[in-house]
Amino acid sequence: MPYSEGEYSETSQLRTRCTILESQIQVLQTQNAELKELVTKLYPKEINSTDENIRSDQWKDVERVGKFPVPIKDDGDFQV
Repeated sequence: MPYSEGEYSETSQLRTRCTILESQIQVLQTQNAELKELVTKLYPKEINSTDENIRSDQWKDVERVGKFPVPIKDDGDFQV
């Protein structure tokens, strides 16, 4: 079914807008993940969230040094 020039232009504009919005969503999701990580590092005891990626027990405070990620327990599965 052929489109009139006005319909095609409108459709093209909407597709372009959708593409731009999808790109912006991806950028915001990345920034959100980075900010969650930063907030968790800076304020691990003050974080109250149901998000499993933000848990205060994932960081260990080393006196006079700073906060470090708690190491994952080695199950011995990886071998060289």
